[in-house]
Amino acid sequence: MTSGLHILVVSDVSPAHIGGGGERVLWEQASRLVKLGHEVRILSRSPADEAKERVERQGVRIRHFHSDQRSLLRFVRSSILQSRRTAAQELDEAGADVLHLHQPLSGYGVLHSPPGRRIPSLYTFHSPAPLEYRLRRGMTGHHRGGWTGSLAMAVLWLIEGTCLRRATRIHVLSDFSTGLLWKLYRIPSRRIVKIPGGADTDRFQPAEDRTAIRNNLGFATGRPLLFTLRNLEARMGLDTLIQSMAILRRQAPQTLLLIGGAGSLRNDLESLTASLDLNEHVRFLGFVPDEHLPLYYQAADFFILPTRELEGFGLVTVEALACGTPVLGTPVGGTPEILRPLRSDLLFSGMEPDALAHLILEHHNRFCSDPTGYQDLRLSCRRHALERYAWPPLVKSLEQVFREVTAARFPPDP
Repeated sequence: MTSGLHILVVSDVSPAHIGGGGERVLWEQASRLVKLGHEVRILSRSPADEAKERVERQGVRIRHFHSDQRSLLRFVRSSILQSRRTAAQELDEAGADVLHLHQPLSGYGVLHSPPGRRIPSLYTFHSPAPLEYRLRRGMTGHHRGGWTGSLAMAVLWLIEGTCLRRATRIHVLSDFSTGLLWKLYRIPSRRIVKIPGGADTDRFQPAEDRTAIRNNLGFATGRPLLFTLRNLEARMGLDTLIQSMAILRRQAPQTLLLIGGAGSLRNDLESLTASLDLNEHVRFLGFVPDEHLPLYYQAADFFILPTRELEGFGLVTVEALACGTPVLGTPVGGTPEILRPLRSDLLFSGMEPDALAHLILEHHNRFCSDPTGYQDLRLSCRRHALERYAWPPLVKSLEQVFREVTAARFPPDP
């Protein structure tokens, strides 16, 4: 019998609070590896000042370190130093067979700790940190423009590049990310392993009674329902989606768009909605708790992904598909890799309001005129998620990569 591995997972986000896709990927992988017989400990930045230093959840031990939020420089410095110090303590106390690194600041700290240098590592590349920083300008006091922002981006280039070079191997969730690694950091494909993100297909599954779910959520059963779940930030393309609703309203006036998520642009997006006289057609849900997500996926006729740029994978896409809900997405980042093998006509032809409205209306009309065909599409969505994005086989693939890394079965780099 193959013995279990001792895995230390290091991240800038904590699964103690599931606030987005990064935390969900982290938790699904860690909790399922424990069920496969491995010891998994997570070292992460504390999600809030009041968070406990040590938490255990379903056999996964989580240890938090704190960062100094008073300035950008203090934040970066403390994140690196605290992760380095805490990782050194953790590794001295319990050791590890392999490190699984998820973000650059904590990853840099751990890779530069004395014990961290000696342990094989896998770095999961979710998205390029410097470009994420640029696109989040204005979201928080730490995401700045001007020379301060340029300096921060340069520092992140250096930190992330160092992590990628030091890690034994790099894990990506899409071919799009593989291309980014070469374009931005000249990382060759031989150092990269691809394992996509997944969905908990037991939790995210088609509803037995969609009408009952809609009634419970307070939505009229006969009204076409669109749903999107995004951070309310510029790169997500929500302004374009709202503008497309102004076009769509003329031919499908009963359509309702639900926008889940929080972010710095909420006031701007609400003002845009009001200026287009769409208050009866667009509803802002705010942050949707993780436990409520399946209900909204199940209730929707279509899930809309209007991302403008840098969609590394799109966990919400596969979760919606697992619920049997068709996804219409922009041809950006990793989205075509998910949708095109299912049906190419689920991709918008562009990112303009007209393009979004045209395809939504086309599918809406097909759904109304051919309910049997629409039901077949829903079944195909569920089947696609089960065959390609169910977590159990994906985590087994990750387990195999960890064993290969620890056994040094990857050919050494020249």
